[in-house]
Amino acid sequence: MRLETLQTMTFNAELAQQIAFEDIPRDEARYFEGRVKEIEQFKFSLNASTRRVQAVFRIYQGAPGCGKTSLAAHLAKITPDAVFIKLSRRHLTDFPSMMERIRNAASRQEGRQALAATHWAAASIEQLAGRALTQELQKAVQEHLTEGLRFVLHIDEAHSLPNNALNVLTELHVGGLGESDQIPCVVVLTGLGHAKEHINRHPGLTRSGDSTTINMTAMTHQECVDSTMRMLAELEPDEGSVAVGQSLANLAAEAAFVWPRHLQSAQKAICEALLEADGNALALDHNIIKARCAELRAEHYEERMKDVDAPGGDGELAKQIIAQLPKQAVRASDWQLDEFCEQEVRKFWPSDKPIPDIEKTRESLKENGVVERRDGVWALSIPSMANWAAQQLQGTVPVQPQNIEGLH
Repeated sequence: MRLETLQTMTFNAELAQQIAFEDIPRDEARYFEGRVKEIEQFKFSLNASTRRVQAVFRIYQGAPGCGKTSLAAHLAKITPDAVFIKLSRRHLTDFPSMMERIRNAASRQEGRQALAATHWAAASIEQLAGRALTQELQKAVQEHLTEGLRFVLHIDEAHSLPNNALNVLTELHVGGLGESDQIPCVVVLTGLGHAKEHINRHPGLTRSGDSTTINMTAMTHQECVDSTMRMLAELEPDEGSVAVGQSLANLAAEAAFVWPRHLQSAQKAICEALLEADGNALALDHNIIKARCAELRAEHYEERMKDVDAPGGDGELAKQIIAQLPKQAVRASDWQLDEFCEQEVRKFWPSDKPIPDIEKTRESLKENGVVERRDGVWALSIPSMANWAAQQLQGTVPVQPQNIEGLH
């Protein structure tokens, strides 16, 4: 959407307060933009599901904050002709439990498809339990035809699904949603950069996602600009000419390092500044907004580091590893990452003390979405963390984005 005008209209302070002070939702981007390739491939999978018995898998994997769950929420909005169900690991203890969740979730949705899905799932539950269908349920299933019914099942945190959940995925992979009345089904799996690797370790899923995995990365600069311009169009700030809007939108894209999670933080910072200036866009100090963006980025990075098992419990050593990793071409094997981590730790570790358990650090960095395998080497899942870590080690917080190799 292009911003045609932001002339002197009433500033929407209520919306600005929502964006500025409400917690950023994990699974929603208020001003979603881009991801054309991801959306096109999902639509292809949805069409392909009508031609096969098995469920079609689609894996979207990437670093924390790259927009995986926001994409899934967007897919739900643009697919009104499918019954979209979100599943968590507690719904995947076994196949009947999953069907129960599908029935309950469908019953809370509106429309003919949801009603048909509710009765179909109820009948499937009875059949799985070996029970005969009541006349009432038989009638309901017959009256609400399943013709045209399609399911999309969204499962998040795919990189850490337990075995019982993976067993359910295997059933979907092999036989789809049921033995009779085969219903087209797409399984959308979102997780960190090793989600496919984790799924493929399970017997029966070794080839799942071979050609249907997308590694999600940053947005484009223009997508970030378009998203922020849509926000400004709804905010209607005073003195908000198109040129002023473009300047703010470019600031947001740059301060976000074109990273989706950081873009939401940048938009939050702009709204905070507009509220402080009573909606006057011309009165905004861009340096203050940049500094606030830096604070919000740092908060996100610190949150990512909370669960990292740093060498010897020393968070500074973990930051040293993060700061130096992009400068090395560390081949994507566990032992070579261990070797690199040990090399960095030895620079600062007392020579008379044994080196701490590096393997724990490596697994922790991977499981918490800090590092991932990319193009045959280990890379930071969020490239801009290297700059942050280096600045942290120097005792400062980065305000201006710097050139980050491999950002796009």
